[in-house]
Amino acid sequence: MTVYVRLRVASERYAIPVQHVIEVTELGEVTAVPGSLPEMLGVRNLRGRVLPVIDLALLLGIARTAPPGRLLVAEAGGISAGFAIDAVSEVSEMEEPTEETESALLTGATLAGGDLIGVIDVSRVLASLEERASERSRR
Repeated sequence: MTVYVRLRVASERYAIPVQHVIEVTELGEVTAVPGSLPEMLGVRNLRGRVLPVIDLALLLGIARTAPPGRLLVAEAGGISAGFAIDAVSEVSEMEEPTEETESALLTGATLAGGDLIGVIDVSRVLASLEERASERSRR
């Protein structure tokens, strides 16, 4: 079993392997960046480090009913970003994903405590965002 940070994005439940999570904090003040990707809320200064802040609900195609209140800072492959989320529910061991999903941003899903939880592939998410930002800047 792997340890995951379980989180809520709008009404959906997701998990991220704990080895990719640097910290969870308040969303704080996010400064918009003109011309950035639609999923990018902006940037945030976190203790002297400027981080891109990504709206995880928009990225995953989930309708949001309220603004996000938390920031989960994740890292993979030397790239860091903040994900705007609604809440962290727990940090615990969970079975590896056994269910397939249609999203290329998930490694799969698993049942835990009666909930179907999508497991976010942080490496794919960050690489995808970086690729799309590069394509956009070349236009």
